[in-house]
Amino acid sequence: MAAELIRAVICHVQIGPDQVAVRESNGLQVTRGEIFRRAIGTAKMLDDSVPADATVMLHGPGGAAFWSGLLAVLGTGRRLLPISNDLPERDRFTLAKAHGVDAILETSPEHGAARGHDVRLHTGVAPEEDGGESILARGKNSSLLLRSSGTSGSPSVALRPGPALDHVVGTLVNLLDLQATDRVVAALPMQHAYGLEHAVLAPMVTGAMVAWRPGFDLNWALAELNGGATVFPGLPVTLEACARAEPVADHDLRLAYSAGSPLPPTVRTAFAETWGTPVGDLYGATELGTITWGLNDVARPVPGVSVLVSTDGKTSQQHGEGELLVKSNAMFDGYLREGGGDVDPGVRLDDHLRTGDLGRIEEDGSVEITGRIKAQFDVGGLKVNPADVEKILQGQPGVSEIAVLPLLLSETVTRVLAVVVAEKQGIDEDAEARLREGLFTRSAKMLAPHQRPRVIHFRDSLPRTASGKLLRQVLLDEENEHHPA
Repeated sequence: MAAELIRAVICHVQIGPDQVAVRESNGLQVTRGEIFRRAIGTAKMLDDSVPADATVMLHGPGGAAFWSGLLAVLGTGRRLLPISNDLPERDRFTLAKAHGVDAILETSPEHGAARGHDVRLHTGVAPEEDGGESILARGKNSSLLLRSSGTSGSPSVALRPGPALDHVVGTLVNLLDLQATDRVVAALPMQHAYGLEHAVLAPMVTGAMVAWRPGFDLNWALAELNGGATVFPGLPVTLEACARAEPVADHDLRLAYSAGSPLPPTVRTAFAETWGTPVGDLYGATELGTITWGLNDVARPVPGVSVLVSTDGKTSQQHGEGELLVKSNAMFDGYLREGGGDVDPGVRLDDHLRTGDLGRIEEDGSVEITGRIKAQFDVGGLKVNPADVEKILQGQPGVSEIAVLPLLLSETVTRVLAVVVAEKQGIDEDAEARLREGLFTRSAKMLAPHQRPRVIHFRDSLPRTASGKLLRQVLLDEENEHHPA
């Protein structure tokens, strides 16, 4: 992929070096030529500092500097592990140590706080001399490492080789009919598979411009959508917010779509009626790329993808309801094992990856997602593994037991709910308030924003089986009954 990517970028730079490639929310506009020149400068620093086969962590909020860092790492044939600045420092250090990170490349000096590495670089300034493209000609040896919740619910790092990236980007360009004249408005994390593919790689290959910000802001989004944007990759909650707005009569938006969690039909209809544009629904996975795509409430597998269903976890079939199994030409090699060694290919059945997603495949080939086998859930398009959050919050003094659940506020808005059993039974409201504040403080320090509980309820006990296993669904039903949204 990186070799094809570099060739495409060079082509667009030669055609229009002064064309804006990325416009950030602070008004900074960075051209194709400037991004590429900075990538060359960064590549030279990498060659001077780390081995040719190094694993490089690209750390920061995203934006144009992220584009330059990505081009530099992939173009020099190295392994790229992109990490958001929202990831707690402790987790960054553990991740880097587990997977042999040789250097950390910072895209934003004010966010550079990664410890434990002798080699820390910043995205380079543009070299004074022209040319230097040959330094980025080693992309065929590169690969991309992406943090994943894991189809089993266990956090992992997925290895995506070059050919797989090539397939997923080619599929997106064709599905979206993306052109160099398009303007993509995206408030997506560039380190996440969805944001990386839709706000970085596909626009890079086509030469489209991206208006980007780190996190959704309705006023910013509406200004962009009314200011010439043509393509809007969003989430159910962002489409729902924009559906309530009043667009200008002559806007240029031609396509909006959603990923991360199923798009409610009511939101699709409301957005389409408000903006007068088709609304797509994309189902994908870090391990597999885009799996299904649909307009008008009907989603089908994209080219190069096979979807089967298993009702018993042992056999597969073409139609029916059960766990979805996927085989894709964009499929990952596997999950990296800590400390090196061969990759873990994941759990497969009939050469298809078991996704952990529940769904229904109709006779006409259309696919509907109906739920998750495991307990993890989506918040703002990002996966939350309750066990990870519970492990952190269990360390708060005064907590005896804790369970993390999804709190559904609307069809598109989900927040994290923590149900707590205090060490001291029958504590008063003041003691509950202090414990709640302590949990919020601990969350802010040790958890990413989408993982942090927004609501905390107290109970005397949690429902469990005779063997002590938490009855999570029973607890969720009880919470919905006693604390309806």
